[in-house]
Amino acid sequence: MAEPLVGRPFSRVFVPTYNAIIGFFFLAATASYFYKLHFAKRPVGEKTPLLSGQSIAPAKGVKLLYRKVRSVLLYQPSGRYLESNGTMFVVAAFLGLNCFYTFYPSTATRAEFYTASVFGNRLGLVSVVNIPIMFLLGSKTGLLVQWTGWSHEGYNILHRHAGRVVCVTAIGHIIANSLNGRTLQEQVTRSSRIGVGGGLPGLAFLIILVTSFAPARNKAYEIFLYAHVWFLVAGIVLLYFHYARCRPYCIAASVIWLWDRFNRYKNAQHVRGTATVLSGNTVKIQLDVKSSFRDIHWQTGQYVYISVHKLAPFQAHPFTIASPPSANTLDLIIRARSGFSKTLFLADEQEHKVTFHGPYGSPPKFDGISKVVLLAGGAGVAYSYPEAVELARTMPNLEIDFFWVIPQRDFVSWVDMDPKHGVDFKVWVTSEQGRPNIDQYVKDSIAAANGAPCAVAVCGPSPLVRSSRNSCASLLWNGVDVEFYSENFGW
Repeated sequence: MAEPLVGRPFSRVFVPTYNAIIGFFFLAATASYFYKLHFAKRPVGEKTPLLSGQSIAPAKGVKLLYRKVRSVLLYQPSGRYLESNGTMFVVAAFLGLNCFYTFYPSTATRAEFYTASVFGNRLGLVSVVNIPIMFLLGSKTGLLVQWTGWSHEGYNILHRHAGRVVCVTAIGHIIANSLNGRTLQEQVTRSSRIGVGGGLPGLAFLIILVTSFAPARNKAYEIFLYAHVWFLVAGIVLLYFHYARCRPYCIAASVIWLWDRFNRYKNAQHVRGTATVLSGNTVKIQLDVKSSFRDIHWQTGQYVYISVHKLAPFQAHPFTIASPPSANTLDLIIRARSGFSKTLFLADEQEHKVTFHGPYGSPPKFDGISKVVLLAGGAGVAYSYPEAVELARTMPNLEIDFFWVIPQRDFVSWVDMDPKHGVDFKVWVTSEQGRPNIDQYVKDSIAAANGAPCAVAVCGPSPLVRSSRNSCASLLWNGVDVEFYSENFGW
């Protein structure tokens, strides 16, 4: 009878099962999205089975319990870095799973497990098995977004946490191995495979970790971007030569990265763009879709990555498409903050050569919905405006409640709010009317539907998103049939 595996041999068999669990999670998310997309709330014979104002019986029993669970998961506590309960639950589950695989002992006693050799090896394995996951979640071409329907922001949150796990455990692996009784010189000279191959990737991951924290990321995004890409590529190459067991994971990460780059190159469009300076330190860039050799199609709610040749040829920045699919130009509304957006705003030239790739994203579907409440704050109109126009064109029986919050009246020039679009555009100017009560507005608008299925879609600053999200959570708790969707980008 074979003796049970202990110590490092046990870890080498135990830790790779982590990828199977993560894979099962993504398969379950994909199956859930497929069911929601093709079966759930799909009307039979007509797009809107309930017209506005037609009431239905309130939810009871299992249906009410289901909505209460959704309410709890949807709710977002106050706090700058707090996400919805559902998002934080997924993040906590991910981090908890990593803690389990990091600290589960592989020896007879914990004292034996927490030796520099055994525990340091475990830290290195946990770091390595997360690398392909980190690359997949950070893929700009968004394959998983298409499969699971999660938003760009949702994947970005998971990508950041996966990256932190990779970096922290890699640094822990180096520290643990430096405590094994050897001097630093012995560590470096003992073997180029262990010393250089391990130390340099660790340094690269440390730089990535430091520059990825929100204050540094927001203050110097371009520095973060370059450090993020090039140090990560260098770290993977060096890690490949560090240890043989790292190589399958480095190869998998490289395949994902190359696949992502290939798709970006394949989907790239080279067009002419015209930039127009708007009020509120904002610029609208209109991409001439007729100037491309290929047809360009998009859906409302999708986004593209753009590079402006003269201003930032090696940077790709994401922006939501601000024009409906029937338009002759693909419009982007860009608030000037720092870096690329400020450079574009201050540029003397109006005409630009632009390369963009996309569109990406899985926009929400409103089949089976009686009423849609579209909320926008400032540049968030880039999503809400084309969505309203397209819904009015394709679903004439759908009731649309459009509400845009702006600081100054002249912001209305950003988009064409002509009545010909068939939308009642409501604008709230905070400099004249103060801050609106979003919570009450959402509840009143949903109540006017008399129990018919409704959806709330919001794009704008965090306070607007949180208020509307929590209003929907409150309505769900009381059994109201309402869907919630938010569109935003974070770094």
